[in-house]
Amino acid sequence: MPRIALFLLMAATCLIAQDQTTPPLPAIPDLIKTGHASYMKGDYEAARQSFQQAWDIVRMGPMDDPVRYDILKRLVSARAAAGEFADADDFLQLAISWREQNLGMNDPKIVDDVLLSVGFARAMKDFDKALGVMSRVLTLHRMAAGLESIAIADDLSRVGQIHAEKGNKEAAISSFNNALDLRARILGPLDPSLVYDLDRLGGLQIASRAYADAEATYRHALVIRETLYGKKHADLIATVDGLGYALFGQKKYAAAEPLYLRLLDLWKASVGSETHPMVAMAYDKIAIFYGAQKKWDQAEEATTRANAIRAFQLADGLSGEASQRMEEGKLAEALPIYERAIKILDPPNPVYDSERADLENMANELKKVVKKPTTQVPPPRKK
Repeated sequence: MPRIALFLLMAATCLIAQDQTTPPLPAIPDLIKTGHASYMKGDYEAARQSFQQAWDIVRMGPMDDPVRYDILKRLVSARAAAGEFADADDFLQLAISWREQNLGMNDPKIVDDVLLSVGFARAMKDFDKALGVMSRVLTLHRMAAGLESIAIADDLSRVGQIHAEKGNKEAAISSFNNALDLRARILGPLDPSLVYDLDRLGGLQIASRAYADAEATYRHALVIRETLYGKKHADLIATVDGLGYALFGQKKYAAAEPLYLRLLDLWKASVGSETHPMVAMAYDKIAIFYGAQKKWDQAEEATTRANAIRAFQLADGLSGEASQRMEEGKLAEALPIYERAIKILDPPNPVYDSERADLENMANELKKVVKKPTTQVPPPRKK
């Protein structure tokens, strides 16, 4: 008996010593707070470490503790923000499983997590998996809201997007048409929410060379946008561009021409400049449009204008570089940069003639200041 008592006393002493030397586990709320602070600073790896430590602790607790789900969703966000979509989806599946076990398979909030899984599959380009998960999303939404609901229309739109990303244009077009028909029945044919799928549908129809269908799609979108914004808003640009191209594809040149000219005006008004790169791109499209009709003079005029804008942009960039050298006191280095910019602005063009004159004046002033190195004459040899 004395030996047993001595053994128990020694064991108790060891436990007390261990308790005194082993630091206590950090509290889960503190780990969550630390992880959230790291997450908001964009330090996703530090956030993951804090959340992972919290998860390792909470796993030893009750299975039905709601904090398990909270920590898992935080891990999902941290891994997704770091671009680690496979890890994010693994944690997400654990979170979904927790909801199913504790709140039931038909918990209405499960669908939001399942939709996250669809997004991760799309990010990893696993489109077959994304379509498979969307089947469950559709089932959950049908059970919750019925067949005729905006949720189902949104799901059909997502399915169309996945098919488009997969390269299946025919299936994508069918899904977008179904989504648009359902949304129009519920909200009306001019509801603003239709324009996003109309844009997607029109782009796919253009890619499939279904130009007549694309014309109808873009006209529909244009009516909605003009109703919302009027005729001169920047949000009309993509629709006017698409409609013009759909008419161009059908060789309806007379109907397409005013749309291309309108596209040019919309870009000028949107960027607030006639020398913006996007204005040059609009001129490029006009040049192609006229070239297809063998209207060479108009095509050349548009091409010349586009190239003049690009020359202006390059010269303007060089002017900025030269100004920087001057601020550094490197006048001799600034002069050849100005001279290069001047050469780019040839031949004369109204787009950049004023800029060229300014550059020439600056170069001439620099030439007065910069001293050209003189050739040194070697001293005469001694006889």
